[in-house]
Amino acid sequence: MPPNHTHIRQGHFGDLDAVMEIWHANETIDDLEPSPRPPILPEYPHLLETGKLWIAELDGIPIGFSGVVVRGQTAFLTDLFVHPEHHSAGLGTRLLAQALNEYATLTRFTVSSSDLQALALYIRYGMQPLWPNILLHANNPRTKQLALNGCHAEIADPHDPDLIAWDSEISGRERRLDHAAWVAREGGVPIWIMRQSARVGYAYVRHSGANAGISERRIGPIGARTPADAAAVVATAIHWAASQAQIVRVNMLGPHPGLAMLLDMGFRISYVETLMLAGQPPFDPRRYCGSGGALF
Repeated sequence: MPPNHTHIRQGHFGDLDAVMEIWHANETIDDLEPSPRPPILPEYPHLLETGKLWIAELDGIPIGFSGVVVRGQTAFLTDLFVHPEHHSAGLGTRLLAQALNEYATLTRFTVSSSDLQALALYIRYGMQPLWPNILLHANNPRTKQLALNGCHAEIADPHDPDLIAWDSEISGRERRLDHAAWVAREGGVPIWIMRQSARVGYAYVRHSGANAGISERRIGPIGARTPADAAAVVATAIHWAASQAQIVRVNMLGPHPGLAMLLDMGFRISYVETLMLAGQPPFDPRRYCGSGGALF
């Protein structure tokens, strides 16, 4: 169907079931026996409350969506999905422009899937592919092999101004609202990473998306004061999370110094996406690991 037969409008809470149907259709496009559609992901209500959701409709039926959150001087494209039956009709270009064009003066970024058409879409828009974002997981990680370098974890107060300030500086965005959502919607626990009495990093340990009912945790965001501390910060966060759950998930950008360490200790690569950016990078990939959700 030609793209000029569609209408793009701002989304609302009544769209979330349709959004999940579109998301699920894309996630299972190559599956011979698709898994059941999971419940609504916690990121989507939060996106509607603190960002913008755009819906592409055909004859009143949602067939695509995009989302964007503005934090500080950055605009992050959280999602862009078109139902597989309407791929290659130009809707992705329209949804991308709708989400990001009004933020041309800000740093705009996203993570692209492994789909080559998606990568081309972002490049044509003016974004540059910077680093791979590598999704890793481990079942019963071998934490005895972790190089903690004298670090330990202490539970933090999610309302602590110091925690908000650390994350703002290291992630390049002030996002107090997101901290609240990680705790309230995803059972997140913030931790300080300490070496003796000094803070060298922080992390959130959260329930893993739709699998909150099983023994699985997602770590992120993770931030280190310096690149030299980054691997030990990640290792300490994993050590703490592994005491809470059997399966541990973490995302890591290609330049991060802890990547080889995780692969050596048995973490497996689940997926590789690409961080795309228009503007200056808001964070140092040697110090920061994303949230592992739609907020990076």
